[in-house]
Amino acid sequence: MKRGIYRLKGARDNNKEPGESLGEKLARLFEIPGEICGNRPKVTAIGRGEVLIENFKGIMDFQNDMLRINTYNGVIKVTGEGLNIREITNEEIIIGGKISNIDYDA
Repeated sequence: MKRGIYRLKGARDNNKEPGESLGEKLARLFEIPGEICGNRPKVTAIGRGEVLIENFKGIMDFQNDMLRINTYNGVIKVTGEGLNIREITNEEIIIGGKISNIDYDA
């Protein structure tokens, strides 16, 4: 008798997204938001004066009118006037100023 790992017919996971991490699979299984267990960035805009970005890797470029943030899924570009970093930790960054646009480049 042969030994090995066999996949049962029809046992494929059709709901799986490409590049899904173990944490994101567990989040989907237990029906909790993906940004809690995975590395997906979460962007929260508070009016036009503040943006909170969670799950980021680092700052790529910082100017008075443009800020580029590197995440695990791409680059988030925030443009506006008088941009400043109000608070930064290992997991989140708060950007203040007169924000005109938030772009996501995968």
